[in-house]
Amino acid sequence: MALRELLEEFKDIKGFLAAGILDFTGEILDTLSETKKIDLAVVGATFTDILRSANDASGKIGLELTNEMTIVTPQGTVMMASTGINAPVNAIVIVVLDSEGNQALTKMKIKKVIPKLIVELG
Repeated sequence: MALRELLEEFKDIKGFLAAGILDFTGEILDTLSETKKIDLAVVGATFTDILRSANDASGKIGLELTNEMTIVTPQGTVMMASTGINAPVNAIVIVVLDSEGNQALTKMKIKKVIPKLIVELG
């Protein structure tokens, strides 16, 4: 299964704008976008830094690393999840939705995609 096929799973979600698969440094491995307004290379790198900051903060208070993160704004939502520190490969899925986007379905699909991503990259 190709990375693009994994990203296609997000395309039918209400409010879908873009999705990407990143390595843990934030570099794009593949993307799928419904709009040219979102540069996933920039978005991915920027939000990966935020995810790393969350990891640092959670570590400082004795929690484990961040597995997923959701940022909600008046105009849209960015959802990210990593394969996890103990996975054989370390990658991140990012999905951008508009303000009407279905966050619950996106979260469910991300959880479904992560194990397939581990197999694909492993």
